Amino acid sequence: MNRHILALAALIVLCAALSAGCGAESVNISDEDVKRVANYSSDIISQHNDNSESRLVDVSTVKRKYQEELDLEIKKKNFQAIEKASKAAEESGSGEGESGESGVYVEPDIPLGQAIGVDFDVYYTSYEVTPSYPTANSVSDDVYMGMTAAQGDTLMVVHFNISNTSGNDRECDILSLKPTFRLKINGENHTIQQTILSDDLSKFQGTVPAYSSADAVLICEVSQGSIDNIESLSVIVRSAEGRPEYKLI
Repeated sequence: MNRHILALAALIVLCAALSAGCGAESVNISDEDVKRVANYSSDIISQHNDNSESRLVDVSTVKRKYQEELDLEIKKKNFQAIEKASKAAEESGSGEGESGESGVYVEPDIPLGQAIGVDFDVYYTSYEVTPSYPTANSVSDDVYMGMTAAQGDTLMVVHFNISNTSGNDRECDILSLKPTFRLKINGENHTIQQTILSDDLSKFQGTVPAYSSADAVLICEVSQGSIDNIESLSVIVRSAEGRPEYKLI
């Protein structure tokens, strides 16, 4: 028995003596007070006994439990915010019809890479109008898989960078996510050409080296007269994240 238990035992004896009366003057202690002292003493002793559970709550346990509940509530609110934004994106595109256009442009609240579904920075770099792709100036080795526009048409090739800002080589697999894209040129929607080019953004699948980027493209075939003067260009992404539209120029 350690000093804590001896002290408590003395306290119990003292309380018992006071309760029974001692000397000329007696101190009256109610039965309820005696029970409180007994319970408190029992709990203190239990704290020093590994085989017993105390009814007194450890302050550190209370703090830890509170922090866990707080963290859970924060995660819940973050999830609800993301879910709400996703629903808002879907609702904004609900009246767009087949063209993917809602009529009023709303700046997306998520980056292009996140809309596609990958943890990479994906951003627009340039566009080119050409009768065939790849061209002599293109940084592509897929010349044998090139595309040529039909007579009277031309190709709009929009270039993007898939950037890996981490210090490790990382796999980028857009192909398995199956997002779909549309290009909007001067307010008119155009379907993306399905290609087997290795740099096709919609089917990109490869390793992006650390602190490097990979070029990717989206291609659509349009009539030559429709893009003589390009005043606006945007890309619409349809994926699990909704249908946001990103203005490129």
